Amino acid sequence: MKSHAARTVACLFAIALLLCAGNAAAQVRAWLDRSGIALGESVTLNVEGNLGGEPDFSVLSNDFRIVNRSTSSQVQIINGAMARTNLWAVALEPLREGTLVIPALTIGNQQTEPLTLTVRPMPRGSAASGDDVFLEVEVDDPSPYVQQQIAFTVRLFYAVALLEGNLDEPAGDGLQIRRIGQDANFSREIAGRRYNVVERRYALTPERSGALTVRGVTFRGRLARSGQPGSFFGQGVPMVTGSDPVTLEVRPAPANAPTPWLPARELTLRDDAERLRREVRVGDALELTLVMEAKGLSAEQMPELMLPAIPGAEIYPDQETRETTESGHGVVGKRTRKFAIVPLREGRVEFPERSITWWNVQTNQVQRNTLPAFALDVLPAAGAPAALRPEGAELPSIAASAMEPVPPNVRLWQLLAAVFALAWLLTLTAWRFLPARAVARATLDETGVRRMTAWRPELAHALARNDLSAARRALLRMQPGLCDLEAVVSRLADPEQRDAVMALERALYRGDACGDLVERLRRAFARSPVFVEDAGFRPASRDRLPPLYPGMQ
Repeated sequence: MKSHAARTVACLFAIALLLCAGNAAAQVRAWLDRSGIALGESVTLNVEGNLGGEPDFSVLSNDFRIVNRSTSSQVQIINGAMARTNLWAVALEPLREGTLVIPALTIGNQQTEPLTLTVRPMPRGSAASGDDVFLEVEVDDPSPYVQQQIAFTVRLFYAVALLEGNLDEPAGDGLQIRRIGQDANFSREIAGRRYNVVERRYALTPERSGALTVRGVTFRGRLARSGQPGSFFGQGVPMVTGSDPVTLEVRPAPANAPTPWLPARELTLRDDAERLRREVRVGDALELTLVMEAKGLSAEQMPELMLPAIPGAEIYPDQETRETTESGHGVVGKRTRKFAIVPLREGRVEFPERSITWWNVQTNQVQRNTLPAFALDVLPAAGAPAALRPEGAELPSIAASAMEPVPPNVRLWQLLAAVFALAWLLTLTAWRFLPARAVARATLDETGVRRMTAWRPELAHALARNDLSAARRALLRMQPGLCDLEAVVSRLADPEQRDAVMALERALYRGDACGDLVERLRRAFARSPVFVEDAGFRPASRDRLPPLYPGMQ
């Protein structure tokens, strides 16, 4: 009986030990590696426990930024029982100064104790204080206009060797920030001490008016110092320093500002109108290139390039190109666009001024760039019928004779009226039964041979891009019913134009060398084409395209 009682007591004692061990193992704890740090430094939060799951660190996001996170596990056997312990190490960077509380973290059904961290202001070093490392920031205009680009410069000064370092980017609400160029490295002597300097430049663009703040920039690094606390096995001494924030007083656009609002240091508008031929024919396609370039504006901030309406001509804009590059003082935006201009009538065609109005941020004044107007003499299209009588010309002499007095013979007057009425009815009948092709040709002749204007811009753009397939499509639009280049050749009366089209056909489908094909096409179709139905003959059969594969005939 005694042995049985002893065994019972031993079992109860073992169970109690296991329960105590279980309760001890079920406990979780958290601690910090330091109780106080400076703003910009990081602190390690350690959490330990052996329960399932992991802590919810999202509760830290209000006051901290999680820089890094790691997890490790350890297994122990106690009294024949296996126990696993998990350790979470989280590097935290505080978002503000003051006394911050790390709330209780939950693991399973257990919670850690809250922790307190004291965050001191970030060190603001300077050469006057004899600091080894410090930051300097500079803005070229603290009171810019909205959407005006300003230069923001960050300089890192250090008089000791750095093993490593990381410089934050400037940031701020309501600001577009773009880094400009590469870092500049030089040295500067301050108060008798030589500093190495790393200079980094940014372009800042405020998106709204009012007070906007550029937050302070932070540098984190390690100094190469021996014999200092924290300098373990040559790993260096960690350090952090920062700059003061910068406040911008952003002005709205002035009341007399032009629309669209273009605040720039410099803006130019140019084209290549001087290279255009001053004598062209109806239907000829002229190519005009317009370029706008601005210092202090990106290409996306600049307006779309357009030409004013040109009386007596059609304008066909090409796809616009945009380009934003960097300069020593910021970004330079550039927009380029080509326009195909096709005169529709003969005579003098006036090209109006091309202008752009913008705001000069250096002089604080409205400025207008204008390209002068010019005119072109447009000749009749090649092969076009003689021009109709100009307005205001004298009537034929028969009109004057019709006004001479006639004998007052009523029957003669009635007879003449009947003859004129009959002639008018015959004219209407003949017009009604004319072939549709003849009617269409007469209509086209009266409207300035519009059939020769639709395809010209396409051909000019295709040749400018060396796109032979697009050139083929443009040529097929010269006349209705053209389905291939052989049909084009059969309808052209100009030998040079036929030869150029045949060379295009061979380059597309037989793989012949292009050579000067683009220039041949441009030269051949610089003048309006003459079609065989207009010239009254057809080209000889030898002008037909040769077979693509002669050996297979």
